[in-house]
Order: sequence, then C-alpha cells, then structure tokens
Amino acid sequence: MKKCILFFVFIQYSIVALSQIDNKDNQQFFNHLYNFEFPKANSLLSNIDSIQEASQYNFLKSHFMRWYYLPIHEQDEETLSQYNNYLEATGNEDAELDYFFVNSALLKAEFNYNQGNYYKAFKNGSNVYDIVKDNLEQAPEQDELMFLSALYHYYYQYYKNENALYGSMMWLFKEGNKETGLKWLKTVAKGESIAKTEALIYLSHIYLRLENNVDSAFKYAEKLHKIYPKNMKFYEVYIESAISNKINNESVQLKIEKLKNSEKVYFQKFGLCYGAIFRTLKNSYDSNKKIVELKNALSFLERNGGGDHLSSLIYNSLYQLTGEEEYLKQKEKHEVYQFALTGYHKSQLN
Repeated sequence: MKKCILFFVFIQYSIVALSQIDNKDNQQFFNHLYNFEFPKANSLLSNIDSIQEASQYNFLKSHFMRWYYLPIHEQDEETLSQYNNYLEATGNEDAELDYFFVNSALLKAEFNYNQGNYYKAFKNGSNVYDIVKDNLEQAPEQDELMFLSALYHYYYQYYKNENALYGSMMWLFKEGNKETGLKWLKTVAKGESIAKTEALIYLSHIYLRLENNVDSAFKYAEKLHKIYPKNMKFYEVYIESAISNKINNESVQLKIEKLKNSEKVYFQKFGLCYGAIFRTLKNSYDSNKKIVELKNALSFLERNGGGDHLSSLIYNSLYQLTGEEEYLKQKEKHEVYQFALTGYHKSQLN
C-alpha cells in the first residue's frame, strides 16, 4: 500500500526540482546547490527579497534546506518545522501551472510520506496529477512538464507490474508506459533545463536498481558526476553502478574515501559499507579480512540508525563470501531493490 501511495506522489527516494528558471541567478543557485557549494548558494539566496518575491524565496529556501540537511526527514523537530513552513508558503494553488506550487506539492508529498502522513502525501501528489494527466499523449514541449510526465509513465507501469493489487487500485488513473517514460527522460537529460539534472538522477537510479541494467546506469551516473563532481549524494549511484560493473579503479576508491571522511554520519555509513563491498572485488585481499570489514560496516550501520538498503548490500556480500543461509535470509529481509548488488542477474528478473 505504501508503494502504491508513493507512485501517486511520483517520488522514489529522490525528488524532482521542477522549476521555471527564468534568470541566471536561479540557474546559478541550483548549480551551486547540486555541487554542494552551500555558502555560494546561500549568498545568492540572501539577495532575494523574502517579502516581495516570497514564492521564489520560499521555493529556493526549501530546496536549500533539503540538500543542506540530508536526509531532511531525519532532522530535529525545529528544523522540520522550519522546512515545512517554507513548503507551505510556496506557490499559488490557484495558478494552473505555477511551477513553485507544483514543486512545493512534490516536496510536501515526499516530506509527508517520510513522516508517515500518507493521506497528506497522496493529497499533495494528486495536485500534480491534475496537471500531468493532460500531458501524457504527446511529448510536452517544456522539459519540466516532459520530466513529470515521463516519471508518471514509467512508475505507473512499474508499480502496476510489480503487484497485481497495485494494478487493481490504478484503474481510475490514466495508463502509463515505461518505454515512453524512459524515452522522455532521455530527451530531458539531453536538454539544458534544470530538469536535466533530475532526469540524469532518475535514469541512473532506474537503470541500476529497477531495470538492473548496470551498463546504462553507470553511463548516466558518470554524466551526472561530471557535471557535479562535489555532490556526495550523487556518489551513491556512481559507486553502486561501478561496483555492479566490477569497476574497481582509483576514481571509485577516492569517492568511497570522501564519503568515509565526511563530517556527516549519513555519508560515513555509505562510505564504510561501499568500502567493505568494494574490497570484496579484490582477489588479493584475504577472505577473512573481507568478512571482518563487512561485519564492522554492518555494526557501524546498526549503531547509527540502520538502513535497509545498505544492510541488504552487506548481507548479500557476506552470503556470497560464506554461503551461510542466515545471511541470505537477512538480505531478503532488508532487501529494498532486486538488482546486481543484492545478488540478482538481469536474466532472473525477466
């Protein structure tokens, strides 16, 4: 049921940055934000009049907070309250295609979903569906609209195919087509709008974790990294797709070390887990040492809030090394995605 609600709000552990970028300052703001240059992004934000240009300011401020406080839904109540206030103050619900409102609705859908407020998340997402439903037949001219429509096409069919129960709940909504969704995402990824970045995020995520096409996943993850080399959040799909492709070069190792050395525990967890998994690719490294490193990473993960996705990757590596059935059971218990790093070959998913 939760996954079905997630479809309706068009989100999958990432969020669209749908916006009408009509000036260079806004474009530059997102370039700095995506590249983890927070002081520069904040400097541009301070130049906007929060009263005279309230929608624009609140829109950009909510995005700033969402990236600065990764993961936003795990922050303290004061920060969450402040973030929610900016979301609520963004956009004009009376405007048919107010980009600030559309973006705010999606961010609120993500926020409410992560807080367990599923009805509110559904309601926020339905506001966006009213716009998307009329832009599914032909490719929209605007990249931002094409991006939203592409996500709808892909995730409609994905969730419908994943479980017959989900499909039975979708009869009120317009049909979607995965291939159309992927085609439109690729078109947006070739453009120059801010939606290009989001299209690359989704393409790398979809091909890695949902389609289990690790070659395509790495291609898009690499493009994303070249545009924003400092964004450690983007390291995740880059490293996972690289390891899935058995790529164990210095570039991958350097990104893992940066995650490990981050001041934020959130990134440290990824760095330690990826480092332990990366080590399993090296034949020259002792098997017992590999197991110890994997267990240490798992222990750190458990002491710092856990995480089903990373846990499933660790348990899969332990199972591959030891063959112990208990690790397989734990992998399946924590499994979020069925893809290369959780032990699935593409042929197993067809």
